[in-house]
Amino acid sequence: MSEFKTLCMGCMEPLKEAGVCPYCGYEDGSPSLPSYLPPKTVLDGRYIVGRLLSSNGESALYIGFDRTADEKVFIREYMPDALCTRTRESPDLKVNVGAVVQFKNYMSEFVELNRAISRLRTMNHLVAPTDMFSQNGTAYVILKYTDAVTLKQYLADNAGELTWDQVKKLFPPLLTTLACIHNAGLLHRGICLDNILVTERSELLLTGFSIAAVRTVNTDLAPELYTGYSAPEQYASSEWIGTWTDVYAVAAVMYRLLTGCMPTEPMARVGNDDLLEPAKINPNVPANVSKVIMQAMRLNCDQRIRTVTDFVTKLFEEPSYMQKHPNGSTQTIPIQVPKQSGKQPSKKKSRRKKTAVIANVFMVIIALALIGILITGFVLIAQMFLPDANIGIPNDGSLNVQTGPPFSSAPTQPTEPTTEPPVTTPAPDTSATSSQPAGAMFAMPDLLGKRYDSVVSNSVWTGKLEFDVTYDYSEEYENGLIYEQDIESGTFLTGLTKVKISVSKGLKVVEIPDFRDEMGIAMLKEDYIAILDGLNIKYECREVDSFEPTGRVLAVYCKETGGEVGGQINVAEGNTLYVDVSYFNPNMGIAG
Repeated sequence: MSEFKTLCMGCMEPLKEAGVCPYCGYEDGSPSLPSYLPPKTVLDGRYIVGRLLSSNGESALYIGFDRTADEKVFIREYMPDALCTRTRESPDLKVNVGAVVQFKNYMSEFVELNRAISRLRTMNHLVAPTDMFSQNGTAYVILKYTDAVTLKQYLADNAGELTWDQVKKLFPPLLTTLACIHNAGLLHRGICLDNILVTERSELLLTGFSIAAVRTVNTDLAPELYTGYSAPEQYASSEWIGTWTDVYAVAAVMYRLLTGCMPTEPMARVGNDDLLEPAKINPNVPANVSKVIMQAMRLNCDQRIRTVTDFVTKLFEEPSYMQKHPNGSTQTIPIQVPKQSGKQPSKKKSRRKKTAVIANVFMVIIALALIGILITGFVLIAQMFLPDANIGIPNDGSLNVQTGPPFSSAPTQPTEPTTEPPVTTPAPDTSATSSQPAGAMFAMPDLLGKRYDSVVSNSVWTGKLEFDVTYDYSEEYENGLIYEQDIESGTFLTGLTKVKISVSKGLKVVEIPDFRDEMGIAMLKEDYIAILDGLNIKYECREVDSFEPTGRVLAVYCKETGGEVGGQINVAEGNTLYVDVSYFNPNMGIAG
């Protein structure tokens, strides 16, 4: 106990004596809520629990101390208060009558979510779990402690709003992290000022992950939605939630930062959407940024920007000169005439200024004429040579130059430039593209290693790329990843172009996955089947009478290989994995 007396249970700073902490003001022996762990509780023989920091319908967050590593930590306890209780007499959770199945199901989701986040712990802008274990009839997650303030507090310390220059420096790393989280198949669903931290180095960290049931309405758990930031689909359990849900929240956060105003709650916008554009509230917000934020906050998720990647592209890549001023349009260029002061300039100075103005106008006219000539020449050259040229450009697909009138010819397959005599090649099949006008030019993206479902659903390539897909097994690429493309990345293309890609079906021989999680809890049938589908394993489910709740996986077996969990199964040869699933039968073993 002497060790506990040297630590403040409010902030885990060392103290010379018990009493009021000089750092945070916490008083030793302060009362705590009986439903949560009391301060000085020891978990896993290693972690000292401090005061309760926050709680929602899913879990409770405490400050803690790791005696082994001698450092502060955050401790998150799975504690769905609508399904269980705790008393002063014992730290064990008592599950409510009739709620055992829901309690265990949500705990499995809680564990799986944090396990998935822990795989991303190398990312610098994410507060990820460092340890997980079970105790007291529930699950615990240890998070790395960070001495940071919430974005809400940071905003309050900066006069209630930020400039676009500040926002565009802060957010790119966080948005990149969020895109990686989405690529891993995860959603946050709770992005807001309270769940974004700002470090002393002015870097943003994403925290506050929770399972889906607590971030939507009409579930067994009390919902935790954030007014102004939660997307409209989170208020209706029948609506689909996806990457677009987090896009709405991020845009709403930017809206709040740039305007100083809380965005209107989405349900209040239904039928009378009076949400003002950021630029109308704060004229210093760039017009393009203002419009993109509004596109990302549309109530209809089908009309909303769907992915973080698209959001970033639209937000940070302003329209080019030619996009702002299409070919054929004219512009009036105002000439700034110097204001006359009370003192009249000499005739010599006046003539000099007049000559300079005329020279400036002349130079502007010449520049505009040259630009027009260059644009016209570029279009003519592109029309004549582009289909047969392979121009070296960045391979990130970012080049998007408007060329005025559409090209009249359909694109053909690019060939490598060479100094040798040209070789005649057969004309490609243009039946799929002959009806499509070739408009904007773009670079063939590098698709290798990317998930096919993400690529094909990306609206960026709509009207540009048509995918001819073949599937085969690969020893190098996971199931669903693209491992071959017939058009080299960086190739300059126009119009709708057919590209042949090969998508991996995964390994021919794979290891049979475990149906129990790290805490030894049997998975639900649908969760285990999702894993099998991801590995391309053929399966057959069989119901088995059991005392276990219905729908839990009890055992797995491959007849062809004799393999069980950890054994091998030949996917290419169509080996079948038999999955025994529990069917609750209270009369098992009763004679007669």
